[in-house]
Amino acid sequence: MASLALSPAHAQSGASAGTTVPSAAPVRDIQTKAALLGVDYSPDGKRLVTCGLGHDIVVWDVASGRQTLLLKGHADDVVTVKFSPNGRYIASGGVDKALILWDALTGEILRKNTDHTDYVRDVAFSPNSKMLASAGWDGQALVFDTFSGQRLATLGAPAKAAASATTYDKAKTAKGRTTNMTSVAFNPAGDELLTASGDHTLRVFDTGTWQQKFVLNGHTDEVWDARYSPNGAYAVSGAWDNTARLWDVRQQKVVYTIPAHVSDVWGTAFSPDGQLIATCGGDRKVRLWDVATGLLVQDVSADRHTAEVENVTFSPDGRTLASVSRDGSCKIWAVPGSEERLNAYTATNMEKWGRKSEFEKSDEYQKRLAKRADREAAFRQEGSQKMLASYGNTANWQSFVLSDYDADTEYFTLLSPLFPAPYRVKVAPREAERFRESFARVAYGTPQFEYQNGGITLRQATIMAPIDGSSKSFTITQ
Repeated sequence: MASLALSPAHAQSGASAGTTVPSAAPVRDIQTKAALLGVDYSPDGKRLVTCGLGHDIVVWDVASGRQTLLLKGHADDVVTVKFSPNGRYIASGGVDKALILWDALTGEILRKNTDHTDYVRDVAFSPNSKMLASAGWDGQALVFDTFSGQRLATLGAPAKAAASATTYDKAKTAKGRTTNMTSVAFNPAGDELLTASGDHTLRVFDTGTWQQKFVLNGHTDEVWDARYSPNGAYAVSGAWDNTARLWDVRQQKVVYTIPAHVSDVWGTAFSPDGQLIATCGGDRKVRLWDVATGLLVQDVSADRHTAEVENVTFSPDGRTLASVSRDGSCKIWAVPGSEERLNAYTATNMEKWGRKSEFEKSDEYQKRLAKRADREAAFRQEGSQKMLASYGNTANWQSFVLSDYDADTEYFTLLSPLFPAPYRVKVAPREAERFRESFARVAYGTPQFEYQNGGITLRQATIMAPIDGSSKSFTITQ
């Protein structure tokens, strides 16, 4: 697997380099009376679900900011909440050690599980919604069949707290112990489960055998959150060591380390196109980082959150980002696009280039500054090339849906959630039916991307389709 086109090993922060990085104003601000700890978008992006130090879970209409459902069933604070990918369920976990499955439309409790012996820190559905995993402060990650409730796997083993271990504290998020499980996440294919824990590691399990495949080491303190990229090739994690790390999952190594916050990192998330990483933490900040360059794109929240930010999540279309804080607010932010990413890269490098060296003569410095426009254009070109180089590795660009066929032009229409305009592929009428039948099994060749009109688009790609016992090449074009 190709690695991202990044250097050096540690990501750089535009802010730390002296560059002014813009903040944002929330496009919606929902204020509640209790501290908020968890948040998630519904698959259609029309609803948000939040939970926190109140015992109730609230579903909100994103467009109006109004409450649409109130879920009552937990006996103590609710720490985590997630929608299922099919939109039918909501799962939640809390301090009462309960894992609850809800009907997402009616708010009815479908199942309440108390297999954990300490509070439930995180929950996750498999991509097909058929499995539900939970991470517990008891050192266990449990996996259940969503429909029947049957336990499918127990990962890790219960462990008693050390005498010095910190118990749950309503006032703030507290460190635990080296045996606690803090996070669970399925990869997009559903064949791996990623866990994070207090022993500073991430672990990857095979969901067919439930055997551990490998361990990712690198963090120097408790890992608090870990998520897969949309194409499953990478993962991001946040920890008490104040960093977020991007991992190449297949090569089992750190791609770069992000100096994300001046305090612990509570939450992480990939944008749906895999180009941005969101982090949040104890310093009350929400920040966006460029996956292609490792640079800070936007210090999203500035000082608009007044307490620890516990969680972040992108909308399914990638246009907005929601954050929840112990100040009781859920804020929704507009997500910067490719042009803002390119501007951040250019500004950071121009700031470095514009510094006068201690050993540089004044007249030489002035001559160099006279070439500022050329240098800025070169940095923009360099930045766009870095973005294009990494896009094929990080974006799930192969997620095409086969649409209509026009026998007169001999073209199938292809639709993609990443690209607004439709694409097409030329297939002769005599092969069209077999092409449609085999489309789910096609293999994609090396893509060609281009940067235009402030965004990244696919210019061309080949696909190999199994037809009549052999593999035949076709070309995707705009």
